[in-house]
Amino acid sequence: MTHDHSDINNHKSLLQTTVESRRLLWWAFLINLVFLGVEVAGGLISGSLALLADAGHMFTDVAALGLAIIAAYLAGLPPNSKRTFGLLRVEVIGAFINGASLVVIVGFIVWESWQRLSEPVEIHGPVMLTVAVLGLAANLASALILLGRRKENINIQAAFLHMAGDALGSAGAIVAGVVILATGWTPIDTITSLAIAVIILWGSLGLLRRTVNIIINATPEDINYDEVKKALLTIKHFDDLHDLHIWCLSTGFPVLSAHVCLNPTCSDSVHWQQCLRQAQDMLRERFGIVHSTLQLEPTGYEKDKRPL
Repeated sequence: MTHDHSDINNHKSLLQTTVESRRLLWWAFLINLVFLGVEVAGGLISGSLALLADAGHMFTDVAALGLAIIAAYLAGLPPNSKRTFGLLRVEVIGAFINGASLVVIVGFIVWESWQRLSEPVEIHGPVMLTVAVLGLAANLASALILLGRRKENINIQAAFLHMAGDALGSAGAIVAGVVILATGWTPIDTITSLAIAVIILWGSLGLLRRTVNIIINATPEDINYDEVKKALLTIKHFDDLHDLHIWCLSTGFPVLSAHVCLNPTCSDSVHWQQCLRQAQDMLRERFGIVHSTLQLEPTGYEKDKRPL
């Protein structure tokens, strides 16, 4: 049984990405922390639900970014004899917590909107509009900082989703502020908040699905299990395979293990190495699977039938 040692370089690359991601998260954290106080004050002064909802979301953003920074720091720690992959999956857990917090925020917005429908509150349009414009600038700045890394790291992706949700909240508050200033129709504030809640919920559910799939070791969405199996069986002298598992340790780190049954004509151990290298090269180039562990089983090898 052997494995592809290039996973060591892949692990180092992931650690480097984590360090760079942590720096971006710090910038986004500071921007949101400064503006949080401004938005809370503006929401209280103006009486705007959209602003208060957005401020509540921004508060969780600050906490979420702080959590993401901690997760990125832990994920950057080197592996050791007790944690041979290090703590890379901590970022996935942090992303799951951030995704779950978005669902809680949506529940708060819906509940507050219901309260406002029965007990309308006077809204100060100019203050609401001013703070919303400033909020949009802060949200967009934070989102742009994280934009380039969001597909490389699910921890960054979760933080980006928080920032994008806040940007939508600020944009909605601007629309509501303009309508209130022009017409005085305050229900637009509640309607806008509910629309934002639906958008945030949609994005957060997708994030939760992706993080749960990684946590439970599901086959990565961008890798077709059947195609991988078929590709392995097209390699000469690979007659069959069993116990094929494909999962992700973290974002961008797919892992594969399998037992390969060799053809009876393949009796030269030197040739086994050639077949193994061909399989590992194919997995890397075609499916992006760098860390692969393949156990070669010669003809007559009795499969372990002991219960797991």
